[in-house]
Amino acid sequence: MGDIYTPKQNEQVRDQRTGLVGEYMCTYLGSVHLRPPGGGCEWTTPPDRIEPLNAGLDLEPADPSGAPPRPAL
Repeated sequence: MGDIYTPKQNEQVRDQRTGLVGEYMCTYLGSVHLRPPGGGCEWTTPPDRIEPLNAGLDLEPADPSGAPPRPAL
């Protein structure tokens, strides 16, 4: 069994159970507490079910003009 990943507070991680990205809040009573980026309702997941985000693969490129993304046709 490998080491369990321990993120820093407010670090964005992926919950492998749901596929959701959340900000790490803390580990309490054997559960990791995450919240959606920017705030919202927290949820819990087991510590062995979180992983770091892969920089560059989870982010979409920003439009330098600042315009919102165009919907797909």
